[in-house]
Amino acid sequence: MLDPIGRNFPSVVDVSLPTGPSGPSHQTTGTPMNRITAWATAAALAVSPLALATTTYAAPAKADAYSVTAKINKTVAIGKETTLKVRGRVTPRAAGQKVVLQQRVGNKLTWKATGTAKIKKNGTYVLKDDPSTPGKRSYRVLKPASNGVAKGFSPSLAVVVYSWERLGFRTPGPQLNVAVDGATIGTDYFPTSLVTGLAGAPSSIEYTLGRKCLELRAAYALTDASASGSTGSVTVTTDGAVAATHPLTVGTIVADETIDIEDAFRLRFDLTTSATPTGFAAVATPEVLCTR
Repeated sequence: MLDPIGRNFPSVVDVSLPTGPSGPSHQTTGTPMNRITAWATAAALAVSPLALATTTYAAPAKADAYSVTAKINKTVAIGKETTLKVRGRVTPRAAGQKVVLQQRVGNKLTWKATGTAKIKKNGTYVLKDDPSTPGKRSYRVLKPASNGVAKGFSPSLAVVVYSWERLGFRTPGPQLNVAVDGATIGTDYFPTSLVTGLAGAPSSIEYTLGRKCLELRAAYALTDASASGSTGSVTVTTDGAVAATHPLTVGTIVADETIDIEDAFRLRFDLTTSATPTGFAAVATPEVLCTR
């Protein structure tokens, strides 16, 4: 009889009984159960070497989703001046594929794509953004799905953006004998300035900043409409504390002065001019660096 791989083996097992005292020995053929058991044992012995020689290899497991890290070079930026750079790494590596920079401004719920970059051979990337709108915003990086790996996002990165704006565009608070107007100083024109009216009269104007600004920059002078020999002064205060004070005369100008106004809630200008000779003082094109 042939085994499962084609080799012969006996189908009947001979069992010899010893000669007893009662008579000569004799031979008996095995029972059907013995024959089945013998066949199964032989088949198992014949097949087992092949079973032991078989090796199973598992396919390498794939990542469920891309992992994206991200770091930003600044958490405080100045609009139209600061370039933000987001650097990170993508795993598993996807060289030559793109990552997407997304941002969410203020209290908005949706993310908007604002830039892309290619992943380098070592899995790293660099993304850039030049913010202009002041306020709080968040950035994150998306690696789209590819090659059977699901998309992945970096953690969000918070940034506060400040920008320069003309103070005269804001709604003023209490004001006395001061108007927002153009001023000519040393033949140069300064738009959106704070200019006194009646010479010799007390003059002031206030603005609420709400602790959302960092700096004030402006020039201070008597305008070209002032008479020779006239004088004046200007004092800048934040929440009642004097930040700067300057005497003014015809032909002199305090140009492009920057004052720290961080955490100031209220900003105030007090200006004085001589009545005779008549003087007119100006805070020339003042600007504030604010989040809003």
